[in-house]
Amino acid sequence: MKRILLYSICLILIAPACTSPETDGTQVLDSAMFNKTDSLPSVNPDTLPKQSANTSLQFNAEDKANLLLFEKVSLGMSSGQVQNKFTYFSQLHAEDLNDQLGAKGFQESIMDIHFLNRKGKLEFNFKSDTLYRYSIVFNESNEAKGNKIYAQILNYYNDYIGSAQPVNIEEDNHYAQLTTWFLNPDYLIVSYNLNTGNITITAQNTKPGQ
Repeated sequence: MKRILLYSICLILIAPACTSPETDGTQVLDSAMFNKTDSLPSVNPDTLPKQSANTSLQFNAEDKANLLLFEKVSLGMSSGQVQNKFTYFSQLHAEDLNDQLGAKGFQESIMDIHFLNRKGKLEFNFKSDTLYRYSIVFNESNEAKGNKIYAQILNYYNDYIGSAQPVNIEEDNHYAQLTTWFLNPDYLIVSYNLNTGNITITAQNTKPGQ
């Protein structure tokens, strides 16, 4: 009797699975495993797209020197003192090539520079041989790129100097953006003219709007 019972159990264990889906546990289990694998595919993390904040300004040594020019040149310097800072300092001439301004002691020196992979101008303005303003000007004709560069420069100065101060602009002036920082006692100003595409970084001894 024990042999017959043991033989029956062995037949049950090795018997082929029933084709009925209601009684075939193996088929139900296989289906569940398939559905689980199909709904949760394996993903390689290296293939996922990586988002970039695009808030960091990429610059070389020359860019950094231009961005931080206020640490090298102080307003109030003479033209001779400024000239000693630059091997490529250009000859002084009447401001805006206006002889009347020149007669009043207004002179300027304009030099070609490269800034953020673009051609730009570095201009020093003197009154009675005293530096009262300097400007870096470059152009980006593509508005989307210009807005991005302008925002990146603002982020750079906000991180380096501190939060910028708001500047009141005329309500009908919709083409200009202007941001300023107080350097005590001078002012650093970054402006973006959407009409011309010019982006300008200026240090001056008067508050914008005055």
